[in-house]
Amino acid sequence: MTRRQTRIARQWLIADHRLADGLWNAVRKLPRGSGIIVIYRGLAKRDRAKLLGKLRRQANLRNLTIIDERSGKAARIHNVRELRRAGLGRVPLLLLSSIFPTSSHPDWDPLPRMRAATLARQSAVPVIALGGMDERRFRRIEKLGFRGWAGIDAFRT
Repeated sequence: MTRRQTRIARQWLIADHRLADGLWNAVRKLPRGSGIIVIYRGLAKRDRAKLLGKLRRQANLRNLTIIDERSGKAARIHNVRELRRAGLGRVPLLLLSSIFPTSSHPDWDPLPRMRAATLARQSAVPVIALGGMDERRFRRIEKLGFRGWAGIDAFRT
């Protein structure tokens, strides 16, 4: 994704170790034009390259956008300090977390609704809502300044 691109997927699958064997089922459930953000920490370089290659082949068939978090094209943010750091790093896509309670981080409290809205609106780049998200919840917060939503559980089988 380049800074000139204006099309931002509305739905994003977070591909990480929590999906385990369910990754390919989750990818098949994605609507055309969605996106996948690859996080997988701890994968060997060769295994990561193999995974990205396979995901890119699927993406070409289904018009999906693939972003590897390691590439610096997406960053997760939780507060204004991280928002500033991402802005200084010229990160073109931000994931704001946590908007709702989430099973992947049960010990995290969700951001207050208006704080999340303020952070989303202060950003010069698109902000994607993360944390307990699904399509129904996204419709409730979309007008707060979010361009899309991302999740893991929403795409599990």
